[in-house]
Amino acid sequence: MNPDRRRQILDAALACFLEKGYAATSVADIRTRSGASTGSIYHFFSGKGGLAEALLREAVSGWASLSAAALDPTATAEQALKASVRGLMLWAFEHPAQFRFMEEVRSFAPADPDFAAVRNLLDEGQALGAAQYARMTLDGAVRNLPFAIAHALMLGPAYAYLRLAHATPPDQATRVADLFAEAAWQAVRA
Repeated sequence: MNPDRRRQILDAALACFLEKGYAATSVADIRTRSGASTGSIYHFFSGKGGLAEALLREAVSGWASLSAAALDPTATAEQALKASVRGLMLWAFEHPAQFRFMEEVRSFAPADPDFAAVRNLLDEGQALGAAQYARMTLDGAVRNLPFAIAHALMLGPAYAYLRLAHATPPDQATRVADLFAEAAWQAVRA
């Protein structure tokens, strides 16, 4: 089997999902665009939901790789929070199509029965974020807010900007990411 076939299928799925929307995209659409057989698609993925989950996992992994300091146990609350926001922004600037898909998935995953694995992945991310924020609150570094509110204050402005952002040169992307990271910190710091 072609070692690049999985990647071709994922790329085709992302393109189809962005072009037609997740609900309107069929496995046949992905098959046609990727040049893969239906069997090949199902060899790698459980179906459309499995493709969406794989794309979301790639997105989360990409964001995490640019936010490594957020998970560093020696990082201060300020460093961790800024690293997470900065990582999201830089990743989204580098991967605007994946960001747009991640946004679509976040909006309909709670209601789509095919998205149990995606919901679980999103819920795990929220639980990790909430636990980290709770530790920061106990340390007195951030305001004692319900995590949903803190999350909206920290990442809401970044998501809103990224939804509207156009191609951004790397030097400008870094400045913009730093501005949003600082704003996120200022929004919740104790």
